[in-house]
Amino acid sequence: MLFTHNLKKIDAGTQKDIYEHPSETDKIIKIMKSEHATPDGGRAGQHKLRAHRSQGIYRQFRRELLQYLQLCKSHYGALKFTFPIETVYGFVATDQGLGLVTERVNSPSGRAFSVYDLVKEGLFTDRHAAALDQFFDECCDMHVVFGEVNIAGIMYTEQRQEKPEFVLVDGIGEKLIIPFRSMSKTINTRNIRKVERHIKSQIPFYQATDV
Repeated sequence: MLFTHNLKKIDAGTQKDIYEHPSETDKIIKIMKSEHATPDGGRAGQHKLRAHRSQGIYRQFRRELLQYLQLCKSHYGALKFTFPIETVYGFVATDQGLGLVTERVNSPSGRAFSVYDLVKEGLFTDRHAAALDQFFDECCDMHVVFGEVNIAGIMYTEQRQEKPEFVLVDGIGEKLIIPFRSMSKTINTRNIRKVERHIKSQIPFYQATDV
């Protein structure tokens, strides 16, 4: 078992804490915040039936794992394991519950840059725009299902496949009780393009170039 006081926390969201992997620098560990969980693993503050649905506190892990497995299944013959979402490596036991081990997505400088960071620091260029266009196109083509995707959950890298690319690290997988997006590539593509328009509306580059 890993003890979080021995791990280096590198980021935190509303639901999860993110730690460096203690021995593998290309990986991170995501841990759901314990204040959001009931003693029996449900989601705190929700009706009992809803709180325990889809593995309760671990439902985000479940969505991401199922999405990664589905992509691997769809590309079984090609032996492809790298997609526009972060690669999932498995789970690890910690003193704060189960940790999801995923790849660490860094920019060429070694920093973790999201679309939000690039925009905030005035670094978003046509190089990033081309990579972002490709990201959304690949998500449509591969039938990647979005949960709640925002501008801070898409990370930039050039090391992953030796090219500029964006990788989704948050908001992965089907959230709907009736999984319309998983069942229909057409419906899913429509949702991805809607998310794309919303994200690009937050990036001055696109307003400046009238895209």
